[in-house]
Amino acid sequence: MAVPLSFPIPNPIPPPLLHAAAALALAAFAHFLHLPSLFLYALHTYIHPDAVPSNTPRAVLRPPGSDAGQGKGSSKRGGGAAAKDAFDANSAQLYRLRLSHTTLATRPHFGAYHAAFLLPLALLPPALLLPPLAASPLAPLVPAAYLFVALLRHVVVPSPRPAQLAAALGALLVATLLSSSPFAGALASLAALPAARFARAFWLGTDQPRTGLAVLASSAPARLILYLAVLVSSVASILRCCGFVGGAEQEVRLLAAAAGLQLLAARPAVQMYLNEAVFCWYQRLHVSRTPDTEYGRAKVFLHNHHLCAVATQLVAPPLLVLSLLALWRVQGKDFFGGVKGLDWLVGWSVSMKEAALLAARWVVAVWSTVTVITLVCYKRGWLFVL
Repeated sequence: MAVPLSFPIPNPIPPPLLHAAAALALAAFAHFLHLPSLFLYALHTYIHPDAVPSNTPRAVLRPPGSDAGQGKGSSKRGGGAAAKDAFDANSAQLYRLRLSHTTLATRPHFGAYHAAFLLPLALLPPALLLPPLAASPLAPLVPAAYLFVALLRHVVVPSPRPAQLAAALGALLVATLLSSSPFAGALASLAALPAARFARAFWLGTDQPRTGLAVLASSAPARLILYLAVLVSSVASILRCCGFVGGAEQEVRLLAAAAGLQLLAARPAVQMYLNEAVFCWYQRLHVSRTPDTEYGRAKVFLHNHHLCAVATQLVAPPLLVLSLLALWRVQGKDFFGGVKGLDWLVGWSVSMKEAALLAARWVVAVWSTVTVITLVCYKRGWLFVL
């Protein structure tokens, strides 16, 4: 008589452990591949000759009228070409370096930029893709809270002018009054200064000053992304304000598209931030008969020094919107319904779901409004790139 064989059924993996394992695996994958650094890979930064190691490959930028034919490596490699002007030749040239993980890791605030990218990459996909019982309903809160703190910490680096602080406080007051929510107003107001910085980069990236400088030229795809980021964000806010959005799902899709385009546009915006230093350096060389080389040197140094802080400013608002939208979607799942003793958390989950969508809506609205207003000020000549 045959005896049936029985095999022990393995115990299922506890849902919290499954979520933690997926998040750790994604974090390790993103960390070892240097995905945050890869986002800025091959962008160009600029430094003065006395700050470049002798064995570093670099390109040389010289103003018109300098003798580029003398010296070693006339236009592609470092070398000293004596300028015809009556000032130090080293002050009239810049070295252009390509960014990599090694160079980015030496910049101040790189850890904050790295974490701002890493946390959403590690925590949002498991929360959205795993089954409801395996996903943590509070997982999107972690990157949202970190990005909020990062904006608080880096929105004033470099230190803003009093007018910029007044604009941020005004955005806080207006967003709080219109949204009737201090939570949404506080989050949305932090997008004001990054939006003004993005508008400055947009102004240079689309060559609105008509400088004719080749170093300021952007590729056609980069310009298209810049335009789409402003257009889609503005359309999403206008449609919601006019009541043309059919429901929450449609609004979430619009906000996600706007945030995704803002994130993609952050890369050319960082490049334009670095190119702005070259533009100012070039202006100071030709603004008078006695070039102000010290201002140009300081401008190039500061833009190179604050690279990661500015990159954090530019990527944090769209990543914050995506984290809030993930929180809205995760809180919509039935985590606590029917669980004895946890029924009281259902109302709390619904409130958090509504607050997350409201905050994401106002972050996009403030970002698009400040961006458009700043561009209008540049167009009318009320603001200048100096």
